[in-house]
Formats: sequence, C-alpha cells, structure tokens
Amino acid sequence: MNIRSKIAAVAVLAVAAGTLGATQVNAAPGPGATVVGSAGGPLTFPGYGADPVRFDFAAFGEPGKSSGRFHVNHLTEDGKLVADFDGKVDCVSREGDLAVLTGVIERADIPGLPVNLIGRRVGFSVRDVPRGHDRIGWSWAYGSFEQDVLPCTGPVPFFATSTGGYLVR
Repeated sequence: MNIRSKIAAVAVLAVAAGTLGATQVNAAPGPGATVVGSAGGPLTFPGYGADPVRFDFAAFGEPGKSSGRFHVNHLTEDGKLVADFDGKVDCVSREGDLAVLTGVIERADIPGLPVNLIGRRVGFSVRDVPRGHDRIGWSWAYGSFEQDVLPCTGPVPFFATSTGGYLVR
C-alpha cells in the first residue's frame, strides 16, 4: 500500500469508528500492534460469484492486552445481505507487515444461517502490502462458525483485496 493509501486508511478509520460502534472510542492506541483500515473486494470462491466483502478493523495492543473492534460485511452481487456482523477484538499480534487478530462476535445479522454467532471467537490475518493490494484471511473460510478459534490465531492471508487498505504497525 502506498503512502496515499495509508493516509486514506487512517482517514477510513475515523469514518469506521462510527461504523464500528461507540465502544471504539475506548480503543486507544497503545504499546504493541496497530491494525486499522477497511478493505475488501469480490469473492472468488466457488458458489459465491463475485460477491463483495469488506472487513473493517480498529485493533490495538498485544497478546493479553488488546482492544478494538472489527466489522464484516458480505453482500450478494445484486446487493442482498449474506452476512453483517461485528465484535470486540480480544487479541492482536504482529510481526513486520503481518498481523493476526481474534475477536468475539457481539452482533450478527446472517439470514439463513441457523447457528447463533453471538459469543463466537473468530480469527483474522492481515498483511499490509506496501506497493500492492493488501491481503486478508478469515477463520470461517476454512472451517465454519461451529467452533471458536484460540486467541491470536488465524489463517494465512489468502485473499487479495482490491479496494481500501490496512495499516499494520
């Protein structure tokens, strides 16, 4: 991600603070990792066509002392809701341009999914690519929402974003 994109990502954080909820005000940067921004693009998974997905993060801290929020939005190509959920970040870990974070879902709107996701821990990975498209991974892409992930665990960042960006520090 170039410097303009990074500045835009921080600007998106200010806008995302409203999207991510009022509790975001309590998530102030401190020692450790910072993962902020909003990015996504069309899915390329079989059966999903080019459904747009977006992942928003405002996460700060280190393992054992993390705070922040996450928000996930998935629509069909024609704009119908597949999933929209958010929650509280409970762990952030970073090495270089790669961060792994987990969080507990606090609100979920997922029509057609018979599982209650409130209280489930999900995992994410974010790679901040300085001169290209950032990458992201999410735990339920490999398994499901049926089981929680362990704190600060997530998959490799397998999905190249095409819109937005992240700042990992």
